[in-house]
Amino acid sequence: MAGTNNPFMHYVDDFEKEAEEFLQKYGCSDAINNPQPIPIRDIATRLMSLEIIDTEYLSLNDSVQGAIAFTKGIIEVYDWSTQECIGYEVTQPSIFVDTDILNIGRYNNTLAHECYHWWRHRNYFTYKRTHEDGTEFAFRCNKRLSPTGSLLGGEWSDIDKMEWQAKTIAPKILMPRNAMRIKVEKEYRRLLSGDKSLNRRAVTPLVIEAVSDFFEVSRQSAAIRMLELGYNEAEAFCDMVSQEIHPSQPNYKTTKAKRHQRPISLTQAFELYQSNEFLKAILDTGAFRFVDGYFVINHETYVQNNQLTEYANSHLAECTLDFSVKLQPDYLMHSDARMMFRSDSVFKETTSFDNNTQNTELFNRAKDFEKKLKRAQASAQTPAQWMKQRMTEEHWYESTFEEKTGLDKMNYSRVQKETHRFTMLPLLAMGVGLSLDCTEMTEVLKLGGMTFIPGNRDHEAYKYLFTAMYGKGIDECNAFLEEVGVETLGTKQRL
Repeated sequence: MAGTNNPFMHYVDDFEKEAEEFLQKYGCSDAINNPQPIPIRDIATRLMSLEIIDTEYLSLNDSVQGAIAFTKGIIEVYDWSTQECIGYEVTQPSIFVDTDILNIGRYNNTLAHECYHWWRHRNYFTYKRTHEDGTEFAFRCNKRLSPTGSLLGGEWSDIDKMEWQAKTIAPKILMPRNAMRIKVEKEYRRLLSGDKSLNRRAVTPLVIEAVSDFFEVSRQSAAIRMLELGYNEAEAFCDMVSQEIHPSQPNYKTTKAKRHQRPISLTQAFELYQSNEFLKAILDTGAFRFVDGYFVINHETYVQNNQLTEYANSHLAECTLDFSVKLQPDYLMHSDARMMFRSDSVFKETTSFDNNTQNTELFNRAKDFEKKLKRAQASAQTPAQWMKQRMTEEHWYESTFEEKTGLDKMNYSRVQKETHRFTMLPLLAMGVGLSLDCTEMTEVLKLGGMTFIPGNRDHEAYKYLFTAMYGKGIDECNAFLEEVGVETLGTKQRL
């Protein structure tokens, strides 16, 4: 992003004064001249109303320490459990601090950095969205910003300038110049008063340690700040490695990014149904109906008039299967130069069905609801006899048969004679019309020497009509079959 004429591009002449104005703005005027830790977390959460998210890895290589989302959007994070980048969806302005930051000083410096972005730079992005059709909504803060500011070299962009401002001013917010000098001098006096043989250079490491502990910043940051304020004794300690404790065996945490439970289409679910044995076992119980995009337990508490009840809508985890959706960026991991998150970034939605707690509990409950073949008479010897008995119970007439199954009058007459040897598709059409469940349909096919063949895609699709699509009419079932490329049922078949 090259430099622009955005009227909200903020310019800073005096970085020390800028840090003091920040403290005055957010109720810390006293801290400018009276040494005290800056309550940066309280400023972020209470005064700026920002959410702090510190459960995520923001990069694969520790190159990104923080990020700020000015509005809702999707932030790219790294999930070590799956070793892939995924999208973390935020619904309000939020600060991200990399979860690998264990040092309180680095943590606070990252917070101060992001808080400064919020204070001075959010209006820049608001203007871009409203006047320039900009899509940037969040800032990724890269610790590898070069000493000259620009990551890319050459002319500085607005983004380079804003990142340099935040990087430079954050330590000055946490260690205001006057308060810092007072604290440093106090520590030198304390350490030198007890032993006349010591000099300032000798005790400087102890001063740095005391100051960093007091202001809750890192040793390195305290040393650099002392050098900025004229304490040349600190120069030798400005390149010290941050004294964070890293476990010898990294214990990378699983992302907290939600795998969102969202409605799913019958076609999407069918693709999972073919390959996921756990999903197949659950739906084959016959205990679930597909309603409003969810597979819900077929009970009046949750389903009435083929719609989810108000109770079900507010208790989805109790009664619906969890087809989780995670967001994956449709590109490789970002480069170090990529500093902005855009609202038009492409994230692929990947749907999965796992044996998580919600689905496992529902599977166990489904066994209690599982339907048994109760209504078919034990005397039924042929599929036609079975179907005739059920049609009689349902008070079907010839017109009902045609409407419910899509089959013609000839097929109805053959059912009445009870001896016709039907092939599979007409029986399936009748099963759909009679709202048979999978157990019942399987029993009818068995009487005719047939069965659903596992692994056969067409048979899996037909079986799906009596599990996932239980209770759906012939037209809706045929629409699904057409969508997945399987021969439809009924349509006045004369078989």
